[in-house]
Amino acid sequence: MIATAAAFAWPAVQDLLVADGRIAHGHLWRAVTGPFVHATWGHLVRDLALVCVAGVAYEAPLGRKGLVFGGGLVLPGLAVLAAGQAQWYCGLSGLSHALLAAALTFEATRRTGAVRVAVLGVCAIAALKPLYELVTGAPAFAMALGADVHQTPLAHAVGVAIGVCCGLTSTRMRDRSYRSREPRAVHP
Repeated sequence: MIATAAAFAWPAVQDLLVADGRIAHGHLWRAVTGPFVHATWGHLVRDLALVCVAGVAYEAPLGRKGLVFGGGLVLPGLAVLAAGQAQWYCGLSGLSHALLAAALTFEATRRTGAVRVAVLGVCAIAALKPLYELVTGAPAFAMALGADVHQTPLAHAVGVAIGVCCGLTSTRMRDRSYRSREPRAVHP
């Protein structure tokens, strides 16, 4: 929020923080700071809402890894820039998609019966959104981002891929830690 407010107040701050091609020329901080700058206040509120809800609800099972947060923050923007889909990148939508996918994957792997089927259905819908966006080139849910600013479906797809991998990894780590607590038989 501070980065977005500062970028709105002082365009030089936006130029200093936004992720763009200068990352390839040594401005590595932009890969981390770029997602914290947003195009509009509405863009910020939508991104923060999902990041906060999923982040708080799944901090324990996913937070240990840190990969979903770090990867979801940095990799979507880098993918968009490397693919030439935008000249600059801002926003937390890659991270929000990563957190949602990680949470759904974690739930789908630990549930059984009808609940698992329902969660898998939601997982399918969540995965179809970025797929639809990639195929059509149009956002599944349009939002006003301002002049010359558009959503980047690749960031959403990369976020989902990161989230699924991290959700599966967190489940395996949880299962392994539970198995290590089981009493072991002692053989004389």
